[in-house]
Amino acid sequence: MISAVIDCGYNSFRMVVYQVFRNGTFRALGSSKSFVRIGEGLKEGNTIPEEKVEKAERSFIIFKRILNGINVDEVKIVATSAFRYAANGNEARLRLSKIIENEVRVISGEEEGSYAALGMLNTLPISDGIFFELGGGSLEIAEVTSGNIIRVHQLPIGALKLVNLPEREIRKKVYDELSTINIKKASTIVGSGGNVRALAKLDLKLSSFPTKSIHGYLLSSKQISKYASLLPSLDDDSRKSLPGISKERALTIHSASVIIDELVKYLNGSDIVVSLFGMREGVLTEGKKLDKMNWLEEISYSNAIDPPLGIFKEVMSEVDSKYSFYVASSAFLSLIFKMIGYFNPCRACYRFIKESVLPGFTLDEALLIGLICEAANGKVKKKHVKLLKDDITKKELLSFGNIVKNSIDKYVVGVRV
Repeated sequence: MISAVIDCGYNSFRMVVYQVFRNGTFRALGSSKSFVRIGEGLKEGNTIPEEKVEKAERSFIIFKRILNGINVDEVKIVATSAFRYAANGNEARLRLSKIIENEVRVISGEEEGSYAALGMLNTLPISDGIFFELGGGSLEIAEVTSGNIIRVHQLPIGALKLVNLPEREIRKKVYDELSTINIKKASTIVGSGGNVRALAKLDLKLSSFPTKSIHGYLLSSKQISKYASLLPSLDDDSRKSLPGISKERALTIHSASVIIDELVKYLNGSDIVVSLFGMREGVLTEGKKLDKMNWLEEISYSNAIDPPLGIFKEVMSEVDSKYSFYVASSAFLSLIFKMIGYFNPCRACYRFIKESVLPGFTLDEALLIGLICEAANGKVKKKHVKLLKDDITKKELLSFGNIVKNSIDKYVVGVRV
């Protein structure tokens, strides 16, 4: 099934088209984004300026042209804080609905936070903690226990809304808003949103981490504080010259870094787990609960192959270790690449991990799977082993890699012999 989700945010409008598989997982086929900044300068009860509404309409005309060119089974459209705040929010919603020929639904702050948390819960192996999404006009915070969203808080503080305030005033405003809610401290904090991801990309590039994905990346509070101190002191041109920071994101990354820093300090957090997915994916996967096994199967489905569950079960029963699931995952992915036709499927598995996103896993877990695949070729770089947050040794990786190689060698074009 092909589905499209359009998110009409305070700062940007974005449409993502997904292929949705039979187990509820998905992959993004493409996206279109426009920095409409519809909420820029907007105060509650005021009207969205006509020129902003017209810019939003132009974005929707582009979205409609894209949708007309593909066979989409469903379109879901949500609008957030700017439409809630504005006196003419409903009028703007109706004008956009007419262009797209689908209803634009204005969601509440609680719904926005719940969708964001669901998008993160369904794509990361974390079931307890504080989940937040920082947008241009608001901050949504969800308290999650055992995979259930217990409480959602929506605060009127966003990166674009506070962009013109000095650092000290941003910190005071964030602290004052957080003080109005009864929120527990958390050892695990998960964050999403364009500016959160931009900070992670900057940190990943500066640290020379051996993958391109930031999904599940651990961003330390120490680094967040450094960025929150540095970025407000730079002008837009200097910020956009930094690795991972786009021209459009340079406008708000400094205010966002201060908000995130103040939030993490308030929660006594040591770091945040960064999610590539958030509210849009929550809207897409509403009513579903996805786990690691579902996402491994997605790799099969996206390559039009039935999941090779046999090899996964075999390796799980063979490996008596806390790493058995990851060894079995490495064998599972390597066999998929063998079935596709790769001459060296284990190397293909490693390159896939380096270049792609593996939902359902933290980045450390994905790197572990990739290194086991690389170890099947008889070599692993020590500097990459040191990046793992676990105590696994190079010797163990090579041993696991040998198990993976021997396991997939038993299969010819996907059939065990």
